[in-house]
Amino acid sequence: MKPTPDFDPKAAAKKLLREGRSGALATLMPGSGDPYCSLVNIATAADGAPVLLISKLAVHTKNVLADPRVSLMIDERKEGDPLQGARVMLMGTAAATGDPDVRRRYLTRQPEAEMFAGFADFAFYRIALKSAHLVAGFGRIVDLKPQDILTEVGEMDVDEAKALVRRRISEQGESR
Repeated sequence: MKPTPDFDPKAAAKKLLREGRSGALATLMPGSGDPYCSLVNIATAADGAPVLLISKLAVHTKNVLADPRVSLMIDERKEGDPLQGARVMLMGTAAATGDPDVRRRYLTRQPEAEMFAGFADFAFYRIALKSAHLVAGFGRIVDLKPQDILTEVGEMDVDEAKALVRRRISEQGESR
């Protein structure tokens, strides 16, 4: 599906990813390979990749440690029929990260997590996207590639990234 004046699938998926605070994380059970789904809080890395803070005591983390393939669904969370709202399903692999910027970004988005972020059994995980599937209403169903929804940040430092985000937000406000 190509963008139209009133619908840009890439922008819609990016918006869901950047604004979502929680999602349904699907993992695979070791041994049986059965699917397992749980509710998790999320944030994004500077490039938009999903970031989780999860405990080794949780079933989903044990599953990720055995098989890093995951799917994460983020929805629009609006009133009424949830099937009328937009949602994006993200597929990829989850890996632990010690990146201090990931920690900072996650705790900025989920400040209530500060109290347990330092516990030994908790770690930050970044999901490396393989593909995405956007459902944004009737007839608005699109498969997307990681480069369609992630932002190239290259060797940009934190201050440069913040300036880029401010500029993009300003541009969005002007286009409305």
